[in-house]
Amino acid sequence: MNRPAPLAALLEQINEGHAADALPELDVLLRREPGHPGALALRAEALRLTGRVPEAIRAFKHAGERGAGARNWLAAGILLAAERSVDEALECLRQALKETPDSDEVLDALITTLFNANRAAEGIEFARRQLTLSVNPTLLSRAALLLQGNDLYEESSNAFKRILELAPDDPALVGAALVPARFTCEWDWVDTLLRKIRGYYDAGRFAAPQEYPLTHVAWCKDEARNLEVTRAYIARMVPRADSCLTHAPRPAGSRIRVGYLSCDFRNHATMHLMAGVFESHDRTRFEIFAYDYSSPDISTYRQRFLDAVEHHVPVHSLSDRQAAARIGEDRLDILFDLKLYTGGGRPGILGYRPAPLQAAYLGFPGSAASADIDYVVSDRFVTPDDSAPYYTEKFCRLPHTYQCNDRKRAGAGAPGTRAAHGLPDDKVVFGAFNQSYKVDRASFSHWLRVLEEVPHSVLWLLGQSAAAIANLTRCAESAGIARARLIFAPFSQPQEHLARLGLADAVLDTLIYNGHTTTSDALWAGVPVITARGRHFASRVSESLLNAMELPELVGADPNDMVRIAKRIGTDAKYRAALRAKVAANRLTTPLFDTLRFTGNLERAIELMTARSRSGLARTHIDVPDCGPVQPPAEAPAAREPFAADRPPPAAAIPSAAPLRAASLQAPYPGCPLCDGPSETLGIANCKAHSLWHETLPPAIEWMQCPSCGHIHSRHYWTREGLAEVGRKISRDPRADFPSVLVSTPATWTRVVERVIGHLGGYRAAFGRRSAPTWVDVGCGDGTLVMTAADHGFAAVGVDLRSDAVSRIRSLGFNAVSQDFMQLSFEIVPAVLSMMDVLAQIPRPLEALRKAAQVLQPGGVLAISAMDFGSSSWRALEAAKINPYWTELEQHHIFGRERLTSLLEKCGFEVVDLGIPDRGKARMELYAVRN
Repeated sequence: MNRPAPLAALLEQINEGHAADALPELDVLLRREPGHPGALALRAEALRLTGRVPEAIRAFKHAGERGAGARNWLAAGILLAAERSVDEALECLRQALKETPDSDEVLDALITTLFNANRAAEGIEFARRQLTLSVNPTLLSRAALLLQGNDLYEESSNAFKRILELAPDDPALVGAALVPARFTCEWDWVDTLLRKIRGYYDAGRFAAPQEYPLTHVAWCKDEARNLEVTRAYIARMVPRADSCLTHAPRPAGSRIRVGYLSCDFRNHATMHLMAGVFESHDRTRFEIFAYDYSSPDISTYRQRFLDAVEHHVPVHSLSDRQAAARIGEDRLDILFDLKLYTGGGRPGILGYRPAPLQAAYLGFPGSAASADIDYVVSDRFVTPDDSAPYYTEKFCRLPHTYQCNDRKRAGAGAPGTRAAHGLPDDKVVFGAFNQSYKVDRASFSHWLRVLEEVPHSVLWLLGQSAAAIANLTRCAESAGIARARLIFAPFSQPQEHLARLGLADAVLDTLIYNGHTTTSDALWAGVPVITARGRHFASRVSESLLNAMELPELVGADPNDMVRIAKRIGTDAKYRAALRAKVAANRLTTPLFDTLRFTGNLERAIELMTARSRSGLARTHIDVPDCGPVQPPAEAPAAREPFAADRPPPAAAIPSAAPLRAASLQAPYPGCPLCDGPSETLGIANCKAHSLWHETLPPAIEWMQCPSCGHIHSRHYWTREGLAEVGRKISRDPRADFPSVLVSTPATWTRVVERVIGHLGGYRAAFGRRSAPTWVDVGCGDGTLVMTAADHGFAAVGVDLRSDAVSRIRSLGFNAVSQDFMQLSFEIVPAVLSMMDVLAQIPRPLEALRKAAQVLQPGGVLAISAMDFGSSSWRALEAAKINPYWTELEQHHIFGRERLTSLLEKCGFEVVDLGIPDRGKARMELYAVRN
């Protein structure tokens, strides 16, 4: 056999484009010298160049392990990131950084990978380090953009100022610098950047500033330029698909298959609007598919989404080609892209034509500028006829407004006092809650004119950053408006924000990029929104929403007219009151918040689009006729949370009389709920003295014991109707005093949380990771355990069936969802699960423990408490014949320590600790680690 060519010759051969020819020689060389680092690195590169990516990744990693240099780890990381294997990519890139800690190229790969994976928070320190090390303006700009993605706008903007000193004539850097500058409202700096950008566009150089379409439409109302900038973005950032999928015709008469593609199927503005649509789709006519690349959360919106869609298809880990192929397998009639060119969007998927008909909806307010999109779902306000030349797709215009809204969304709660929010009681309050990047100089100047025309008024704004607050205040003072007349509000949870909105007399809109969900929020809270007619989609949305609520008088013909409307509202108290009354009356009687009516119109749009597609007809503009108001079905009574907080039970004896039972409220256990063996009656407890008992409920509980396993359980368990009936008196229970509970109870849970942290390995082990560990509290009740866990640093989530309890917890800014634990879909792996005094109230406790083991991370901790019939306290109560726990209405099971320990071990847990809680007598607390 001939000797293989030397490495230098093989490198030259590869560089000349003959990587495939070099591979056999490299294999010969490596058989002779298996650990040769140079040959290993060259072979990996040859595999990459020949398109054998999985082999190349393995080869680069092997070369790195054999000491061939950090560039091999870097190459492996970049390839893995392109394959969306993000965690594995980050491992390789961190290894590369360990070997070359001052490499700006490796830092850039880490920054880019984390940014593209929507994990920007993990890259902050890498970005700051890059800004101190690199002199490459392009790499520095990506670091600055990652800071911007973490809401560090002033830091990002200042970084861009330094970067532009290095490369003042780079148009792409000018375009990138504009975004954080707009967030800080530093308008002199914004104007400097815009002059340069407009100069490029005046010269027809639409690709030069490399603007992102969404940020471009936030400042430019010229639809012709909007179209060209989006086209330039597509040419630069959306690779053309090398092939398109073919579509076999669907059978006539079959349900229409509708797909939705998004990364916002979670607690996000998209789901705040769309949740009701997903739930309202007519399943007899439409088959709904959701293609999901969201970062999952444990939220009510996520659960509503998962419960509502017929087919949930995760595509997080798939490349654009793979995702398109997967979508194509479902043979859709139509696919909606709900993101397009908004944060995290993947428009490249649609380039492969996974569906015969593709439409843009809701996310991006403008033209897709792409042949891959056939229709944009819009309305006659946001896309009037004269906008058609600036859209590559056809309009499918809904009859009232393009924007859906969720009628099931909770109404605005009590806002509290103005004083609590720093607002004066004797002034007219104009609100303005759009994010600061939407607040341009012209909009703000018109708001200041309103303050001049209404002297006894204040402006209540969102205080998004210290820099924006300072710059807006400075601008107001230079216009002669005292800083005291600007009152800044912090970000708050959606329900809290919805409640506080009611304190405003009216809301002033931003005029280039209107409030979208923000405007809907205000109108849902019953507050008028004042806007002016716009010139492109983003500036016409509030007009669309106001007309759908039959409030056209709030749409000014121009900004000056907007000031006139605001002046009348601010100076005419009778008109102001009448207008508020009209908004309140129209909220549930006009089309805007009629989710069923909207869904019917959207479904009619789908039928009209798909009918043309199935018939082979050319696309054309469609105006959808109104289906008319829809009478909502009678709502079923809300289920109540069975897991009530501990409360001192009344004393009662065990009588011999058999209970009277309402069949619809209870269901019988066919046998022992643990082993299915036959159980025998142990006794009957009179529960009439219980604080929750009332005439509708059965007067007694029949207790059973299984001879086979010894388990003690009630003969019946509550149905959902029964749970609702049991919970009917909870709100009247004086011991459910929320404020006093918040003050007194957290100290009780501190010891529990500290014990859990100890079983996670201590504070450093528990919290020394990139993100806070998740704690899920099942049956969270008053929420004090959730709050205590959050205070210790956990990402704490409460789970409770009682919607009123969940609302109270969320009103304080904590996370809670109204769900049955057994039905809850877990897409985030918790480190801790707590079931404090609730296992006895779950009809099937063994199944609950199995689910707990299934969802907890290995090494995760389950904290659980229950009655202990083997305890000395229990025995003493029994001996004195005053044991109150037999009459606990919500309890189905009574455990002993040995039995509960055995069940935990059977389900994959190791019990590591036992405690005696101080929340009541005869209880036990077990801490178990998931094997």
